[in-house]
Amino acid sequence: MSVQMQRRLFTVQEYHLMGEAGIFGNNERVELIEGEIIEMAAIGTRHASCVNRLARRFSLIPEDMATFAIQNPIQLTERNEPQPDVVLLQPRADYYATAHPRPSEILLLIEVSDSTIDFDRDVKVPNYARSGIQEVWLWNLEDNCLEVYRLPTVNGYGFMQRFERGEMVSPLAFPDFEVSVDWILG
Repeated sequence: MSVQMQRRLFTVQEYHLMGEAGIFGNNERVELIEGEIIEMAAIGTRHASCVNRLARRFSLIPEDMATFAIQNPIQLTERNEPQPDVVLLQPRADYYATAHPRPSEILLLIEVSDSTIDFDRDVKVPNYARSGIQEVWLWNLEDNCLEVYRLPTVNGYGFMQRFERGEMVSPLAFPDFEVSVDWILG
């Protein structure tokens, strides 16, 4: 006789209540992906350097054009609250003090991946597409390139372009703002 094991999936509200109750340790890095609490990988030096370079570059966009967030939660659905590495958001007077950003407020979402490239590409990027996020950049530190995803559908992104060293790329929301693949990768 086989027994069907059921998973207990959590909502964003339940996830927040667990955090408030102290279920997660102070330094524990977790995020809610498809109702499951996922432990985030440790941030290595190359990953941190890439995020720092992205922060430096995107901080040049005037604050009346975009709010810049680093490793902060976004709420995609009732069962998805990831913490992408970098997000450019539509400006809001409260700087998102009253609620985490929703997909319609995201101008550009960026993930930096080394050891988590398969999870980010196969799980997180499709979740971003289903949520309607217009553009996702996946910095692939294993292959030293940038994967740009655009045209979201319920089945994933309709367009993906890979940028290599020596190339420049601009976000859809800021077409005149160029980013050097070489400089970000270091």
